[in-house]
Amino acid sequence: GQIIDSEGPYRLLYCSSKGDRAGVLQELEKGVEPNLADYDKRTALHLASSEGRAEIVLLLLEKGADVNSLDRWGRTPLSDARSFGHVVICKILEDRGGIDPGAYGEVYLVKWRGTEIAAKTIRSSIASNPRVRNSFMKELGLWQKLRHPNIVQFLGVLKHSERLIFLTEYLRNGSLHDILKKKGKLDPPTAVAYALDIARGMNYLHHHRPHAIIHRDLTPSNVLQDEAGHLKVTDFGLSKIAQEKDSYSYKMTGGTGSYRYMAPEVYRRESYGKSVDVFSFALIVHEMFQGGPSNRADTAVQVADRRAYEDSRPALSSLYPEPIKALLRECWHKNPDRRPTFEEIIFRLEAIQESFQKKTVPSCCDCMIL
Repeated sequence: GQIIDSEGPYRLLYCSSKGDRAGVLQELEKGVEPNLADYDKRTALHLASSEGRAEIVLLLLEKGADVNSLDRWGRTPLSDARSFGHVVICKILEDRGGIDPGAYGEVYLVKWRGTEIAAKTIRSSIASNPRVRNSFMKELGLWQKLRHPNIVQFLGVLKHSERLIFLTEYLRNGSLHDILKKKGKLDPPTAVAYALDIARGMNYLHHHRPHAIIHRDLTPSNVLQDEAGHLKVTDFGLSKIAQEKDSYSYKMTGGTGSYRYMAPEVYRRESYGKSVDVFSFALIVHEMFQGGPSNRADTAVQVADRRAYEDSRPALSSLYPEPIKALLRECWHKNPDRRPTFEEIIFRLEAIQESFQKKTVPSCCDCMIL
């Protein structure tokens, strides 16, 4: 893919994220607005704060950047600096009146018509921002229409004074992250069954009509287990509704999603398509066979950086079934066009599952079939 933000109007964002002071000054002197925002309403100040570029943060503030600009998820530059542990930048932003509205809000367990459900509150500081509110309501309108056994069921929205509360089914078994923490690596048949659940949910999103949906933050924490032991995809806070005519390629410049599961093209801020979710999926499947993430000693940003610029990938143990190894290599391929679709992944996982089932049936015995 072509890097879209190193030239043209987005050059300010690119230079800010890279810590290029001369480049930032050049753009501002050209008359580029310091509050220019990308596809996800992320400003140069958001990017510099995320990447730990203190000098650029000071420069942008001096040139009139809005310290409390909100991106489409209601995050401010201070929220980003806190998330990535940039203490110096937090201090700079706080001294200039920066606020951290936090995430959308808290999740509560409530009873609704006798059934336990999850209620997520949207903070009033976010709900009262018209831009964020409109974007949020648009996405809620979409999620109300989604119905699939491997997608967490959205139940409705309540408005309480200025606060929005949205309701989803409650899955008491927790997330795949919790399961792996408790059990360690899974046996191959269980891992493949779980992988199929995730792939079916994702295939539904990618084939959604009239517009495909890219999750963009598929991680073990965003996959929950129901009472029957099946997995369901959840947490669509970062999802992008693809409304372009070319439904394969979308452009963005912010590092959206969780770094440890991020596709290289997203980390490099290139144009991307649905296959970013396939990349994340491969890392999740790898964790199920391994019992957790690889490179645990490294920070998530270090892991993402090496994947993006050195083609680093997790090691595949000789104990993994060969068809799984082949599938993972394709799913995390550096060329997004070479990654299989979820439809193809389902077909291949079903064949692998069938081969496991054949192995468990004895080839001969003394039983008589009546």
